[in-house]
Amino acid sequence: MAENTQAFGWDDEVNESEFEILPDGDYKFTVTAFERAYFEPKNPDSKIGACQQANIEFAINWINEAGIERTNKLVYKLKLWRSLEFMIYQFFESIGLRKKGDGSTKMPWGEIVGKTGVCVIGHHTDSKGNDYNDITKCYPAESAPTVTKNGSASAAPKFSL
Repeated sequence: MAENTQAFGWDDEVNESEFEILPDGDYKFTVTAFERAYFEPKNPDSKIGACQQANIEFAINWINEAGIERTNKLVYKLKLWRSLEFMIYQFFESIGLRKKGDGSTKMPWGEIVGKTGVCVIGHHTDSKGNDYNDITKCYPAESAPTVTKNGSASAAPKFSL
Protein backbone atom coordinates (compact mmCIF):
# COMPACT_ATOMS: atom_id res chain seq x y z
CA MET A 1 0.00 0.00 0.00
CA ALA A 2 1.75 3.13 1.23
CA GLU A 3 5.45 3.56 1.87
CA ASN A 4 6.59 1.05 4.48
CA THR A 5 7.25 3.04 7.65
CA GLN A 6 6.44 0.11 9.92
CA ALA A 7 9.42 -2.14 9.10
CA PHE A 8 11.95 -3.08 11.77
CA GLY A 9 15.70 -3.21 11.28
CA TRP A 10 17.68 -6.26 12.41
CA ASP A 11 19.01 -4.40 15.47
CA ASP A 12 15.82 -2.54 16.45
CA GLU A 13 14.07 -3.03 19.78
CA VAL A 14 10.53 -4.37 19.84
CA ASN A 15 7.83 -3.62 22.39
CA GLU A 16 5.43 -6.08 23.91
CA SER A 17 2.12 -5.76 22.07
CA GLU A 18 -0.89 -7.83 21.25
CA PHE A 19 -3.26 -7.87 18.29
CA GLU A 20 -6.70 -6.68 19.41
CA ILE A 21 -9.99 -7.23 17.66
CA LEU A 22 -12.19 -4.13 17.66
CA PRO A 23 -15.56 -4.77 19.31
CA ASP A 24 -18.50 -4.69 16.89
CA GLY A 25 -19.89 -1.18 16.51
CA ASP A 26 -19.78 2.18 14.74
CA TYR A 27 -16.38 3.83 14.35
CA LYS A 28 -14.94 7.05 13.00
CA PHE A 29 -12.22 6.37 10.44
CA THR A 30 -9.61 8.27 8.45
CA VAL A 31 -8.49 7.05 5.03
CA THR A 32 -4.70 6.70 5.29
CA ALA A 33 -3.82 4.89 2.05
CA PHE A 34 -5.30 3.72 -1.24
CA GLU A 35 -4.06 1.07 -3.63
CA ARG A 36 -5.43 -0.08 -6.97
CA ALA A 37 -5.52 -3.87 -7.05
CA TYR A 38 -7.11 -6.72 -8.97
CA PHE A 39 -9.53 -9.30 -7.57
CA GLU A 40 -9.28 -12.85 -8.88
CA PRO A 41 -11.99 -15.15 -7.47
CA LYS A 42 -10.77 -18.37 -5.90
CA ASN A 43 -13.97 -20.22 -6.76
CA PRO A 44 -14.92 -20.49 -10.46
CA ASP A 45 -18.61 -20.38 -9.43
CA SER A 46 -18.16 -17.06 -7.60
CA LYS A 47 -20.95 -14.49 -8.02
CA ILE A 48 -18.22 -11.88 -8.43
CA GLY A 49 -15.87 -12.30 -11.36
CA ALA A 50 -12.35 -11.03 -11.86
CA CYS A 51 -12.38 -7.23 -11.55
CA GLN A 52 -10.57 -4.15 -10.35
CA GLN A 53 -10.45 -3.72 -6.57
CA ALA A 54 -9.80 -0.64 -4.42
CA ASN A 55 -7.84 -1.47 -1.27
CA ILE A 56 -8.54 1.44 1.09
CA GLU A 57 -6.75 1.62 4.43
CA PHE A 58 -8.82 2.96 7.34
CA ALA A 59 -7.14 4.13 10.56
CA ILE A 60 -9.46 3.72 13.52
CA ASN A 61 -8.55 5.22 16.89
CA TRP A 62 -10.27 3.67 19.88
CA ILE A 63 -9.85 2.91 23.58
CA ASN A 64 -9.80 -0.72 24.65
CA GLU A 65 -11.44 -2.14 27.79
CA ALA A 66 -8.25 -1.49 29.78
CA GLY A 67 -8.49 2.22 28.89
CA ILE A 68 -5.50 2.12 26.53
CA GLU A 69 -5.64 4.20 23.35
CA ARG A 70 -5.20 2.03 20.28
CA THR A 71 -5.08 2.53 16.52
CA ASN A 72 -6.14 -0.30 14.24
CA LYS A 73 -5.61 -0.15 10.51
CA LEU A 74 -8.11 -2.09 8.45
CA VAL A 75 -8.22 -2.50 4.69
CA TYR A 76 -11.60 -1.99 3.06
CA LYS A 77 -11.59 -3.99 -0.16
CA LEU A 78 -14.10 -2.55 -2.62
CA LYS A 79 -14.58 -4.71 -5.68
CA LEU A 80 -15.50 -2.67 -8.74
CA TRP A 81 -18.37 -4.95 -9.75
CA ARG A 82 -21.84 -3.83 -10.87
CA SER A 83 -23.79 -5.65 -8.13
CA LEU A 84 -21.57 -3.98 -5.49
CA GLU A 85 -21.93 -0.48 -6.96
CA PHE A 86 -24.00 0.64 -3.96
CA MET A 87 -21.02 -0.05 -1.65
CA ILE A 88 -18.72 2.12 -3.76
CA TYR A 89 -21.19 4.99 -3.74
CA GLN A 90 -21.84 4.45 -0.01
CA PHE A 91 -18.11 4.83 0.69
CA PHE A 92 -17.89 8.10 -1.27
CA GLU A 93 -21.02 9.39 0.50
CA SER A 94 -19.44 8.55 3.84
CA ILE A 95 -16.35 10.64 3.21
CA GLY A 96 -18.39 13.53 1.79
CA LEU A 97 -17.31 13.27 -1.87
CA ARG A 98 -20.78 12.30 -3.13
CA LYS A 99 -24.36 12.89 -2.02
CA LYS A 100 -27.61 11.14 -2.80
CA GLY A 101 -29.01 12.67 -5.94
CA ASP A 102 -25.60 13.31 -7.55
CA GLY A 103 -26.49 10.70 -10.17
CA SER A 104 -23.87 8.93 -12.25
CA THR A 105 -20.44 10.50 -11.91
CA LYS A 106 -16.85 9.35 -11.92
CA MET A 107 -15.54 8.57 -8.47
CA PRO A 108 -12.66 10.83 -7.34
CA TRP A 109 -10.26 8.11 -6.16
CA GLY A 110 -7.35 10.55 -6.02
CA GLU A 111 -9.09 12.63 -3.34
CA ILE A 112 -9.87 9.97 -0.72
CA VAL A 113 -6.66 9.90 1.38
CA GLY A 114 -7.12 12.05 4.48
CA LYS A 115 -10.93 11.99 4.31
CA THR A 116 -12.96 10.88 7.31
CA GLY A 117 -16.23 9.06 7.80
CA VAL A 118 -18.12 6.59 9.97
CA CYS A 119 -18.31 2.85 9.36
CA VAL A 120 -19.70 -0.29 10.94
CA ILE A 121 -17.14 -2.81 12.17
CA GLY A 122 -18.11 -6.43 12.63
CA HIS A 123 -15.96 -9.52 12.61
CA HIS A 124 -15.70 -12.83 10.86
CA THR A 125 -14.02 -16.10 11.64
CA ASP A 126 -12.00 -17.82 8.94
CA SER A 127 -11.94 -21.56 8.23
CA LYS A 128 -9.00 -21.96 10.67
CA GLY A 129 -10.93 -20.36 13.54
CA ASN A 130 -9.10 -17.01 13.48
CA ASP A 131 -11.18 -13.88 14.17
CA TYR A 132 -10.77 -10.77 12.03
CA ASN A 133 -12.37 -7.34 11.90
CA ASP A 134 -14.58 -6.62 8.93
CA ILE A 135 -15.86 -3.28 7.63
CA THR A 136 -19.48 -4.09 6.87
CA LYS A 137 -20.86 -0.67 5.90
CA CYS A 138 -19.98 2.98 5.49
CA TYR A 139 -22.64 5.46 6.56
CA PRO A 140 -23.57 8.41 4.32
CA ALA A 141 -22.26 11.54 6.07
CA GLU A 142 -25.77 13.06 6.35
CA SER A 143 -27.26 10.05 8.12
CA ALA A 144 -24.30 8.66 10.08
CA PRO A 145 -24.85 8.05 13.77
CA THR A 146 -23.10 10.33 16.22
CA VAL A 147 -20.11 8.38 17.45
CA THR A 148 -19.48 9.47 21.02
CA LYS A 149 -16.57 7.08 21.47
CA ASN A 150 -15.44 4.60 18.90
CA GLY A 151 -17.42 1.41 19.18
CA SER A 152 -20.65 3.02 20.32
CA ALA A 153 -23.08 5.50 18.85
CA SER A 154 -26.12 7.53 19.67
CA ALA A 155 -29.19 7.60 17.48
CA ALA A 156 -28.59 11.18 16.35
CA PRO A 157 -28.24 11.49 12.58
CA LYS A 158 -25.28 13.93 12.52
CA PHE A 159 -21.63 13.51 13.47
CA SER A 160 -18.47 15.57 13.60
CA LEU A 161 -14.91 14.42 13.28
